[in-house]
Amino acid sequence: MRRSFLAASAALVVLLSGCSEPTEGNPTAGGDTGGETTADRTIGTDPDAPTDSSQPPTSGGDDPSGLADLDPCGLVDQAGLTSLGLTGGEEKTLGEARVCRYRHDGPTLNESFTVSVELFDTRGLDDIVGSNVQQLPKIGAHDAASFVGPTGSCGVSLAVGDSARVDNTAVGGAQQQGCELAARLAALVEPNLP
Repeated sequence: MRRSFLAASAALVVLLSGCSEPTEGNPTAGGDTGGETTADRTIGTDPDAPTDSSQPPTSGGDDPSGLADLDPCGLVDQAGLTSLGLTGGEEKTLGEARVCRYRHDGPTLNESFTVSVELFDTRGLDDIVGSNVQQLPKIGAHDAASFVGPTGSCGVSLAVGDSARVDNTAVGGAQQQGCELAARLAALVEPNLP
């Protein structure tokens, strides 16, 4: 299993090498919300609305994806967090996403990141707003895509059904290292998704 995880991680790193080239333009649907990358990438999010609330958004009615029952901070176990050098685990709601935010403190500022697992109950891969959106080979049983967010974050999205997804993002230091961190996080999150 370790060998397949390492092979999948290596393949994602190669595929994500395109993340290091920034794309000109403003890909946001609602404008820059001051660094909150989740709200920037979500279609239909009001940038002037409060981005943090104590209650997660409701998916309304039935949840065919099964995502609404998941805890974003429960998708990676302690061994996985340690392997990525992640600390913290602050849960919050940003825009339409239920988010768990971690820190990766490297030896320098250029090697330090804010890393997030972001659950979108009603937004699929087709709803990603960002630059350099690229379809990836499946990660486990889930369709996947990579993207660069408007604030320079690098992300790997995993589809959960047709209209839900989980974004794994890293923002802060060197973008290529952030892309690698996001890919490794996605590989750890994927087995725990419906």
